[in-house]
Amino acid sequence: MSLFRPPAFAQTAAAAGFLSVFVVPCLLVLSTLLYQPYLAFGTVMLVFPLLRVVFGVVPAGEAPEWDERIAGALDRIGTVYGGFLLAAVGLLLFRLHSTPEFGRDAVGWALSLWVTLLFSTCVSHDLLHRRPRSDRILGHLLAGLAGYPLLGYEHSRHHKLPGNTAAAEWPRMDENVWRFGLRRLGAIVPETLGGKGMLFAGNPKSPTVRGLRFATGVACITLVLFGLAGGWEGAAVYASAAALVAFSIQVITYLQHWGLGDDACPDARMADYGWENDCRFQAWVTLNLSLHQAHHRRGSLSYYRIGLSPNSPRLPTGYVLLMFLAFVPPWWRKVMGPALTYWKAQPTAPLSAGRRLACVALYK
Repeated sequence: MSLFRPPAFAQTAAAAGFLSVFVVPCLLVLSTLLYQPYLAFGTVMLVFPLLRVVFGVVPAGEAPEWDERIAGALDRIGTVYGGFLLAAVGLLLFRLHSTPEFGRDAVGWALSLWVTLLFSTCVSHDLLHRRPRSDRILGHLLAGLAGYPLLGYEHSRHHKLPGNTAAAEWPRMDENVWRFGLRRLGAIVPETLGGKGMLFAGNPKSPTVRGLRFATGVACITLVLFGLAGGWEGAAVYASAAALVAFSIQVITYLQHWGLGDDACPDARMADYGWENDCRFQAWVTLNLSLHQAHHRRGSLSYYRIGLSPNSPRLPTGYVLLMFLAFVPPWWRKVMGPALTYWKAQPTAPLSAGRRLACVALYK
């Protein structure tokens, strides 16, 4: 990938886009203050997919060479975000405690909390990749707060087993999202939370084990706090959101790697293939996690130094729409099959939807 140094004003504008990570926790705060339980969930599901039209796409092959002051500010986004998310969840706990009738709106709160915590795992993911111990601790804290303390171990496992369908890290071609999600969780949960898993029997000197235990403690404390704030309904809101986060992460892994495993691509274990999406807003709000092949191939790079791979397979639309398609396997194959066929035939000429919501028709 080529490096380029934009003018100072362009760098500042580009860097400001990554402040989008604060949008979802801000929506949770607004939901709480206005007592609109579905606000955060509805905005993410209905508005986020449309923002491709507004912000356009990430140019392929370009990894910005940032001014060091701007790079330093981008490095601190995760730390600031962590404090802000804790405050947002704290405000929600206070509102639940002071509103006895919130139980009738428990579904709305669970869904809005789910989308908030799911997007927080993008920040956690970035922090877990960093070298400073304080950053990794914050990453585990956010993973625990999201109700998915396995994130640190799961993601490390994922990077160590590229293309591996047998280990349930890449989905099989003939596998739907439901089977893959359950199969992957069925492999990871015993390795971490089982009787002989890392949580109970792991080496206490291992950073991975310490991170898992810390994150699990945070998740348990958060569950207790929701229970104290809202009784069994409060505990159910958090437990439901956490369960949705755990399965949603498997769904996203499915979106990022379906059809690219060793059962379909002979060089999958060396090539680190991953579906990418060039929607600029989606890249901002996920801290470039949607530039997934680039991330796999250079996992040690900070999120703001990752560029869109010029020859990656491209998703025909964004994550939100594809999640719904994945839940209906015939629709998923109807949309993704032509995209996979196109990329295999023309890997150096990926298609982009530009400012359209999807380029499904172009693959036909």
